[in-house]
Amino acid sequence: MLWIIILFILLLIIDFQLGRFLVSKRNKSQSWRTTTEEVEMFADGNPLFEAMLSDIEKAKESIDIQFFIIRNDRISNQFYTLLARKHAEGVQVRLLADWVGSFKFRKKWLNQKFFMDKMNPPRFPFFYHFQQRSHRKVLVIDQKISYFGGFNLGNEYVGKDVKLGRWRDYHYRMVGKIGEVMQESFTNDWGIANNRPIPQIGDIRVLATEGDVLEKEMLDYIKKAKESIEIGSPYFIPTQKLAQALLDALAKDVDVTIMIPDKSDHVVAKAAALPYLRKLKEHGATIYLYVDGFFHAKVLFFDRKICDTGTANFDRRSLQLNQELNLFVGHEHPIYKKTRKTFDTDISTCKKMTDTWLNHQPLYIRILSWISIPFRIFL
Repeated sequence: MLWIIILFILLLIIDFQLGRFLVSKRNKSQSWRTTTEEVEMFADGNPLFEAMLSDIEKAKESIDIQFFIIRNDRISNQFYTLLARKHAEGVQVRLLADWVGSFKFRKKWLNQKFFMDKMNPPRFPFFYHFQQRSHRKVLVIDQKISYFGGFNLGNEYVGKDVKLGRWRDYHYRMVGKIGEVMQESFTNDWGIANNRPIPQIGDIRVLATEGDVLEKEMLDYIKKAKESIEIGSPYFIPTQKLAQALLDALAKDVDVTIMIPDKSDHVVAKAAALPYLRKLKEHGATIYLYVDGFFHAKVLFFDRKICDTGTANFDRRSLQLNQELNLFVGHEHPIYKKTRKTFDTDISTCKKMTDTWLNHQPLYIRILSWISIPFRIFL
């Protein structure tokens, strides 16, 4: 029996490494330069979904909508009902979700009312592709209005989760040329090559990543920081290179600030983060715990000059595995200013992580912290 278990584990390792190799060889990461004329930011799911539904109601030609997670609950069915009606009116409607993220959702529930597909179904190498997930969240309406950010589709994102309470996230409604970029990102994920060239001009950099491309991007930004690095993320499990880069930044007197939620929706991820948080704190990092509900936003600021925001968590899954979508803007851009203001507001509601907080974690959390070491790549 033991040799069967060893053989099984060995096959999983080989499968995973083969998958990483194949993705690195045919990596589909893309980068665009673009602009936007209007920007509205949402940090609460209720006004966000109201705005989305209002814009979908007004659609004349096309609606392309993509989430990592979709549900079969009240808010989700509100969307499905409206999408079905728009499809019946002659608007092209396409809904895209991740296979794992929408595992409990069945296409038959839609009864063929509009086009729906799932990304990343199991395929060879099976274990690797079971781990790789499309974490992108995009809505494009008539190729003019686009939404993107951290919210998924479900009741918990409007504060209906009893355990987590109020859900805090960052999402953006944008009008302008950026809609063409979001459309191309969606179309590529849908499986249709876009042969129409998009001008690479603008003050917004949009980055669609898979594999370890995002890790390399983050490493470059962290190494270039001279004054400050600020990170907001629901999970904090950096790669060894990124963890060392943050320690190196602290050694050069760069201020490192990290904001994570006090409550966690994944206990193993919380446990896996503790050794990194402890070490960074010991070397001078300031760590805040968000206490007004559950913080799920993903944002980084470098020297208060550049903002990175989007779908990628500061964890190994987002940095080395998932298909993510982020944008980068300078400090004069409205996206930067709105995000900066919201981030500062969120920081003001936090409590600082203390040695007492770290040293009084439950025993099971401390045990999980050690057990999770071999599995951090999947967290």
